[in-house]
Amino acid sequence: MPFTVTIIGGGIGGLALANGLLNRGIPIQLYEAASAFTEIGLGLSLGPAAYRALPLLDPALRAIYDSLVTTHADSPGYEEFRTTWFEIVWGCGLDEGGVLMDLKAEPSGQTALKRADFVNALLRRVPRECVHFGKRLVGIEEGDGVRLQFDDGDVVNADVVIGCDGIHSRVKELVCQSVLLPRYSGMYGYRAVLDMEDAVAAVGDKRARLATMYVGKGAYGISYPIMQAKKVNVGVYVLSAEWNHDSWVRPAKREDLQRDTEGMGRYVQALAERMPDPSQWAIFEHPHISIYARSRVAIMGDAAHASTPHQGAGAGQAIEDAHVLVELLNDERVRSAEDAVLAFQAYDHIRRPRSQRVVTSSKENADLLCLSLEGVSDDPARLRETLNERFHWLWDLDVQDQAERARTKMIELMNSRSFSNTSRCQPRASI
Repeated sequence: MPFTVTIIGGGIGGLALANGLLNRGIPIQLYEAASAFTEIGLGLSLGPAAYRALPLLDPALRAIYDSLVTTHADSPGYEEFRTTWFEIVWGCGLDEGGVLMDLKAEPSGQTALKRADFVNALLRRVPRECVHFGKRLVGIEEGDGVRLQFDDGDVVNADVVIGCDGIHSRVKELVCQSVLLPRYSGMYGYRAVLDMEDAVAAVGDKRARLATMYVGKGAYGISYPIMQAKKVNVGVYVLSAEWNHDSWVRPAKREDLQRDTEGMGRYVQALAERMPDPSQWAIFEHPHISIYARSRVAIMGDAAHASTPHQGAGAGQAIEDAHVLVELLNDERVRSAEDAVLAFQAYDHIRRPRSQRVVTSSKENADLLCLSLEGVSDDPARLRETLNERFHWLWDLDVQDQAERARTKMIELMNSRSFSNTSRCQPRASI
């Protein structure tokens, strides 16, 4: 391979990309701002499309994921819910606790794990000499190649660069040629990881062990088991038009959490009572941008299309991005950094419409789960129909066909380049 892919950012997207490229013999260098990955207790779940993409990146990634995940079959007596994504129940009102629908996700169902466990497992597969910690990007310029400047003074010259550096991406600034700030989505949340025993005491065995969304007026709750059903990831999300705090996290009092859940029923209130920290987390998203790639530089994952969590699609979209990029860069026609430029353009052409639709749909899902989406509200039949439509559009993607459509676009661009070069070489007609 005559060029090296430089990856900025070592989250799930960057590490999945690194593993996929290395699996095909494509050299990489990865730069991560953090000095080391810290233990983060937040849960992660992949939908069926991203789950199908994992082994296409590298068969080992599916095996790693499967070894770490918690499924409903990890709780004896709940094996019949193996293909359930979430049970969606009424969080308030006369039908409180009643099941609105069992949302199925064939064939994987709900698969949840600790984000840090997956990140560290992916990292272990990348050769130590390819990973550089404590490298915060502060400048990026393009000339014959790409010049990267880090806050420790180091300067690196790269052939091609893929920014996987999150919602505050510096790589995005070069691609978009402007500074684009994340925007508040109109919702904040409370979140925690509870011991299974505490969750069972709060909501009973079934609701604790079975992934559940509690729909309610102006707020909704979520819980699902992680760590082989030893822990439960819990969140409460509240519609709020304003966020008047400089930080994404603001301190709150127990009374704030009680106020925000007073319209919900006993299940959400009982989970909220057991949350050890009532801090409020603002939910931000990425405004749509017009381009994911400029010349030798591309962006993917949250750097390109950070989404709200209301479809559980953020990590999955990064993995879909990685799969398309790996397929294109591994194509036998891509022999130089100049060819990679056309691969990046094809990636942008295919991935931008889908990933931006996910951002829009996820934001709308907040209103849907808070029983305030126009045309749906709290109508049970419309809720079931809309939830099924939205999630199955997200999940029922032919992931390999997506990559092949990107390949077709890349070949089209290469043919256009060849025609243009040939035309420039023709002698001019004499007058």
